[in-house]
Amino acid sequence: MRYSLRGGVSCSMRLRFLFCLWLVLSTVVCHAMFPKDGAVLHYRMIGFRFDAYKGATGYRLEVYNFNNDPSANALGTPIIRIDGGRKIIATVPAFGRRYMWRVLYMNGSKVLYTSTLYFFTVKKNPFSNDTVARVLVTDSATKYSDMLVFFDNTRTLYNMRGEALWYVPEIPGVSDSSAGVLRDIKLSPAGTITFLTKKNVHEIDYNGHVLWSGPNDGKVSGNAVEDYHHEFTRLHNGHYMVIGNKFVPDKTAGSDSSGNVRKTSCGCVIEYNSKGQVVWLWNSCDHIGLGDPTTHFNSFYLDEKRKLLYTSYRNISRIVKAAYPGGKVLAQYGQVTRAGSGIQGNDMFYAQHNCGVNSDGNLTLFNNNFKMDLPKEQRNESNCMPTVLVLKEPTRPGDTVRKLWEYPCGTDVLTDFISSSGGTIWELDKGDYLVCQGLPGRSFIVSKDKKILWKTISQQNEGGTWKPYSIYRISPVRKAQVSRLVFGG
Repeated sequence: MRYSLRGGVSCSMRLRFLFCLWLVLSTVVCHAMFPKDGAVLHYRMIGFRFDAYKGATGYRLEVYNFNNDPSANALGTPIIRIDGGRKIIATVPAFGRRYMWRVLYMNGSKVLYTSTLYFFTVKKNPFSNDTVARVLVTDSATKYSDMLVFFDNTRTLYNMRGEALWYVPEIPGVSDSSAGVLRDIKLSPAGTITFLTKKNVHEIDYNGHVLWSGPNDGKVSGNAVEDYHHEFTRLHNGHYMVIGNKFVPDKTAGSDSSGNVRKTSCGCVIEYNSKGQVVWLWNSCDHIGLGDPTTHFNSFYLDEKRKLLYTSYRNISRIVKAAYPGGKVLAQYGQVTRAGSGIQGNDMFYAQHNCGVNSDGNLTLFNNNFKMDLPKEQRNESNCMPTVLVLKEPTRPGDTVRKLWEYPCGTDVLTDFISSSGGTIWELDKGDYLVCQGLPGRSFIVSKDKKILWKTISQQNEGGTWKPYSIYRISPVRKAQVSRLVFGG
């Protein structure tokens, strides 16, 4: 029989509360240890967490290679020993190995207590290793040596030495092989990781737990599922934006064999709330009068402070600036299709990717400079050199868009320079840019004064020969963001 105490609280509940309170006030807080004993991880940069211990003023992490005799006198020298607080980030030497760890609870130089040994395994990285793919650093970083970079072609997070630290694990129905290629892997403002596949868009934490997925219900597309592509971003307000397509009748395309009017796709920016409800939609067909088969909608950037949306269209070499959330087109930049169109910036860029806004409020983009109308034999260094481009937008009536800064990406003995697809730029410190060239597999950091601060080539192994490995996008993780990424929240 259970006896009830005052307020309807059972005796057993009161006893459990008192027991837990005694544990807190005495020695150790339960269940704070990580990695748990027997854990299997998909990363080697690990956020170790420890229980609290009464009287401890510090904590010493010790990590050992696994052996079959883990007795105290057989441990040997730890491969990692770090003093710190109750959370310590440490990187074990390699994927595909087992390790042991423990924590020493310290008061000054005195060891108050030594935890039991915990065992964990770091799985092999199937996407980036010595036999499959790699990031080869050809110019080492000094200024940004503590930064990390996501590469979406290998699903992997690397340090600036090109060493793999973490990868997107195989999550059934999310990142497994049936879901197709992953794209646009990046850190969100919440410290989570977002990406898209050929099926859907997803948000996960560092440990691979799925936090949010697109509804993929066809409410925008008009089909059974949505048609997400190219870019997926979590906003600072907790909403999500993604490019999709809305399929609408196109009378100019004729009818199918059943007599139904054929449909065309309109590139859209879809904004979802955390419940997966559409809260805003911007249909490019409504504003520029062209469908996605013609335009190839490949990028967007929401300037959340200035309430402006920038969208990029590869096949017509155009950037469109619109009010958010009003949706009205405010300006168009790129190739002038006809007199009086109002488009500015003719011949400034071609087949661009990844538009954005820098810290000075200027428009940035990766200019693939790929002139699709030229025969292949006429595409050469002088007319198809990709560039990093910064544009000053008009601020007064009568002004026109103008080029502020440009960096030609250059040829490379290890890669071709032509880049017909892919590419990103991220501003780091003011005026420094992390750049991905897309198709050639080359990535680098260039300073405001046009000095190379870091350079890499992504490679894949083909029959024993390392060859350039095309990337769609890369994205940075700065030192100040690492703790939030690893520990969450």
